[in-house]
Amino acid sequence: MSVTPPDGWTTSSAGPATWFKRFEFSDYARLRRFLDDMAALAEETGVHPDNIGFGRNYVNVTLEAQAEQDVQQGDFIQRLDRLSEQD
Repeated sequence: MSVTPPDGWTTSSAGPATWFKRFEFSDYARLRRFLDDMAALAEETGVHPDNIGFGRNYVNVTLEAQAEQDVQQGDFIQRLDRLSEQD
């Protein structure tokens, strides 16, 4: 399945098709807020990443790619991107 990822995300077709984005932060405190905000956003939208990995200054997020992006997933992706830009 060839699925166009959202802006700023990449796609992988190894195994199930997924979308991936790496978010980078200047310090761990900011990264920690992002993780907490992402957890709250996942609960609110019902969209939960398939995989989350993080280090001292980055968070990797993987979502299942969908041929037709549903409203909840589209909302989650847009809001997650905005969360990463907040101070």
